[in-house]
Amino acid sequence: MTTKKNLEIDLDRLRAQIDSIDSSILSLINQRLEIGKEVGRIKKETHSQILDRSRERKVIEKLSKINQGPADKELLRYIFNVIITATREIQKPKTISFLGPEASYTHIAALAHFKHSGRFVEQANLYEIFREVEKKESHFGVVPVENSIEGAVNHTLDLFTDFDLNICAEHYEPVSHDLLSITGEAKDVQKIYSHPQALAQCKTWIKKKFAKADIFETSSTSKAALMASEDKNIAAIASRQAAHIYQLQTVESKIEDYSGNVTRFLVIGKNMPEQTGKDKTSIMFATSHVPGALFKALEPVDRAGLNMLKLESRPTKHQDWSYYFFLDIEGHKKDKLVSKTIEEIKKYSLSLKILGSYPVFVKEEHGT
Repeated sequence: MTTKKNLEIDLDRLRAQIDSIDSSILSLINQRLEIGKEVGRIKKETHSQILDRSRERKVIEKLSKINQGPADKELLRYIFNVIITATREIQKPKTISFLGPEASYTHIAALAHFKHSGRFVEQANLYEIFREVEKKESHFGVVPVENSIEGAVNHTLDLFTDFDLNICAEHYEPVSHDLLSITGEAKDVQKIYSHPQALAQCKTWIKKKFAKADIFETSSTSKAALMASEDKNIAAIASRQAAHIYQLQTVESKIEDYSGNVTRFLVIGKNMPEQTGKDKTSIMFATSHVPGALFKALEPVDRAGLNMLKLESRPTKHQDWSYYFFLDIEGHKKDKLVSKTIEEIKKYSLSLKILGSYPVFVKEEHGT
């Protein structure tokens, strides 16, 4: 007679077998992806196409012939289509969107963070970067979020309310501005173009050296360099790299009002990195417009003894005098203390969104 206890023992044994098989399946899938990655490398070197529909069709047809069930043909096709698609994706080089044109500070930060590895695609504005990553046209996007002198890049913060993307990494890039033109002669400069933040970071110098010049804002410093390359009376505040790319001469170097100028960039994507032991977590939350609401929402951070690294506010689009708050705290969202603290903040919030947990940026030291 089969007892309930015997049935439970059989159930545990079967579940243990399933766990073991699942572990083997996972290992084999990862092994297949690694081989697929190597195939992709060879395809790239031989200039072969990543997409090979005939090969994919033959793989599924061959598996269908040797299949003995109980998996039916449709299930088999579905499972292996998913695996083949994943293999195809891993064969593609990483595509990284940045605020263009080339030689913008965002482009420089993207190249530095990804070690010049990948396909870098310029976008006309920050919205396009977010949209390309959201649509999976780009694996990652690199966007400026704050400057050590001018503060937050508000448009970037606002876009996090419109898109469901994760912060995957951060990158700090030193910023030094040059005034560039075709001739490199100060006497030819009648107009100065640059991104609003770059203009703000050099405003005292501009007022002192070019008080009579007309000032114009552009979407990026490299866009200003491109415009300067087309008119000898236009000068651009841009990077030294822009001078090389757009064949410009330097009127004057290091024109920023304060030294030590650094911009923080965020790498945005679909996935969230695993814990490294030295992470930070960014969240966005909204509170009621009542006295003490923000204090109550932040109190759990203090009680937990967590280090609050940044707090920024932005008005919401839905209600007057209502704000979103952007908060960076030390630790990963999978850390028990961080997870519990976020749940406590949520109790005092109208809405809360975890933007990402990612490694704290560490500057690489280069030997001599």
